[in-house]
Amino acid sequence: MPWRALDVGAARDALQAFARQHRLDADDAPLALAFSGGADSTALLVAALQHWGAPRLRVLHVDHGLQADAARFVDHARALCAQWGVALEVLRVEVGAARGDSVEERARDARYAALIDAARRARCSWLFTAHQADDQVETVLLALLRGAGPKGLAAMPAASERGGVRLGRPLLGCGAAELRERLDAQRIPYLVDAMNADPAWRRSRIRHELLPVIAGLEPAYARTIARSARLCAQTADALRERAEADLAECRDALGDLRLAQLRELAQPRLAEVLRAWLGARGVRSSAAQIDELCRQIGRSAHGAPRLRVRVGVRDAVWRDAQTLRCTASSCL
Repeated sequence: MPWRALDVGAARDALQAFARQHRLDADDAPLALAFSGGADSTALLVAALQHWGAPRLRVLHVDHGLQADAARFVDHARALCAQWGVALEVLRVEVGAARGDSVEERARDARYAALIDAARRARCSWLFTAHQADDQVETVLLALLRGAGPKGLAAMPAASERGGVRLGRPLLGCGAAELRERLDAQRIPYLVDAMNADPAWRRSRIRHELLPVIAGLEPAYARTIARSARLCAQTADALRERAEADLAECRDALGDLRLAQLRELAQPRLAEVLRAWLGARGVRSSAAQIDELCRQIGRSAHGAPRLRVRVGVRDAVWRDAQTLRCTASSCL
């Protein structure tokens, strides 16, 4: 069926509201859209085609080889985009996980890196993904199980910036069931990812085992969890602003940190400064690594000359006289 004749309801309304809010119709810069071939990205693709037309869109499909029928998803994406007259680029990535890494996190990082690189090459001002309300709930619950703080519990913002490209998630207010029901009613083709039902993945177990229990306790859980995520986002923004101000006071001309200034900070503020400093270097640190770094910084005031802490998986923070330096593999 031609895309002009379709009605994707909530997805259309959400995209139009997002476009108005961010003034996306003020110019004709190309827009990138991540398309898996599943229901959510299909609804988003139809809404985007109806709002902007095919010439403005650059559709991107990532094949990271983690599922047995990846070729079927590629073929489906190519056939549907050809039928609807929209440009498609297939991005093939390899997901390598070192010891201690999460395959899910590595796959997500590789996917975003490929999408952002392709969006930049196409000179797109925005990259859209089809994350919806149920994805947001699962992200918050995963963050809770990791013991995340306000930044992690804020989950996914509707609009952000990554790698020089604006990242938009216009469907965060749409429920997955509503999107699928609208597609099914019109026989709009989409594929179902077998990984979504595989209990080997934590997100899948949350979706199929935990959420039904939560729904029995609180039917409006999606709305209330989204409100908690927004409140956490506000707290995270306030912490980030304070950390950036503290970081500016502690950093020297080379970007290293002065130990004397670090020791003047209370432990919670020190931890936020260290996270901000490492994050700017592309280094992911655990709560245990940050706690150990704070402890060793405190000991450095009492003549402890050695200070070295592993952060992330392959990086290290160490003492050089009266400064703190980071050997970050991402910066080599």
